[in-house]
Amino acid sequence: MAWAVETEGLVAVVGGLDGVDLRVPAGCVHGVVGSDAAGPSALVRVLATLQRPDGGWARVLGADVVADAEVVRARVGCTGRTAWFDPRRSGPANLVELARLLGYSRAAALLRTDQLLSGFGLAGAAAGRPLATYTPAMRRRLDLAASIVVRPELVLLDEPTADLDPPCRAGVAEVLRALVRAGTTVLLTTRDLDEAARLADRLSLLSGGRVVAEGTAGELRARAGRPQ
Repeated sequence: MAWAVETEGLVAVVGGLDGVDLRVPAGCVHGVVGSDAAGPSALVRVLATLQRPDGGWARVLGADVVADAEVVRARVGCTGRTAWFDPRRSGPANLVELARLLGYSRAAALLRTDQLLSGFGLAGAAAGRPLATYTPAMRRRLDLAASIVVRPELVLLDEPTADLDPPCRAGVAEVLRALVRAGTTVLLTTRDLDEAARLADRLSLLSGGRVVAEGTAGELRARAGRPQ
């Protein structure tokens, strides 16, 4: 099986990871669920090469996150709690600038920005406002759009539905499925098992800094004695 993410004995002191063993197959949406946000967020940071592991190892798309960090960064999109943007400029202007920095021509950057604004429900008059006037939900959608400007092979999403209302959460699910159909693997974190069940094909439960259970949402609920 082709693994998009592999970790063994992964340790990150900042974030409380204490020996995480994880395998994420390519071509799916995989959810990492933890009651404490610190552990899953640290996992995303390590996989995105933003935090160096203190022990164990991790490979992303076959590349080591330490020895091959530049290779990993070139193939992965990542959205944390908030992406950096200029609050004085509009959402479209920020996305166009990001696309240009990532190698798009101006025409291609404008086209990709239009696609993303439409896909995340940000088209229209509101999109032209300064980012500082966006609601938390609008800002979150823009953060998610930024993570897939270049159609990466793997997208890492840290609590992608935080601050989003139910209709927007449904829209995120549709975007994730479209990404997988286009060949992108998605790893996301959340503290909500029910939310993870709606978004992900398979889940890993993180507790005490380690993966304590894996399976589909139905399998995990059955083990815990919860109704499906």
